[in-house]
Amino acid sequence: MKVTTLLFSGLLFSKAALAQTGTLLVYGNLDIASSKASTGVKSNAFSLSPGVGYQFNDHWTAGANLAVSSTKTGEPQIKTSTFGAGPFIRYAYPLSDIFAVYGQLNANYITGKSDGLKSNGFSGHLFPAIGVNLKNGFALNFNFGSLGIVSSKPKSGKTATSFTLSFGSGAGFGISKNFGL
Repeated sequence: MKVTTLLFSGLLFSKAALAQTGTLLVYGNLDIASSKASTGVKSNAFSLSPGVGYQFNDHWTAGANLAVSSTKTGEPQIKTSTFGAGPFIRYAYPLSDIFAVYGQLNANYITGKSDGLKSNGFSGHLFPAIGVNLKNGFALNFNFGSLGIVSSKPKSGKTATSFTLSFGSGAGFGISKNFGL
């Protein structure tokens, strides 16, 4: 209980801005999602997305991100892995010295492999998040879903496009650090 109280007090009394004009933002997010369809088909997904961007002002940040993900679906299990890279744009709105909300849009070129079949395409994901400022430019980031589109074409096949709205079926967390330039 003492550790929890000290941690909470430390969060409340830290004074670091989430978005700082003219700084370099480095972040990493970890997302985990699990779902079960009405047909009983289970799906588990894991993704890691690091990024680096320049903060133009207290609200806008733009940069580049990577995305690595792995999904296992159904029985027998179908394994899918993807790698993506591309730009991102983030709009942050500070609620106080400690909390901020932000929305981020990632647009990536993707390449992947699903059940031995290779494909290429693009993805776009928009997600809301909450940032909790710690100390010395560090912040914890939490998101609870996203709105996304993925379009990919297998080496020998037709283009497949999927649209996802995943609020409540997954959670993500990350850490970020601002570096002065």
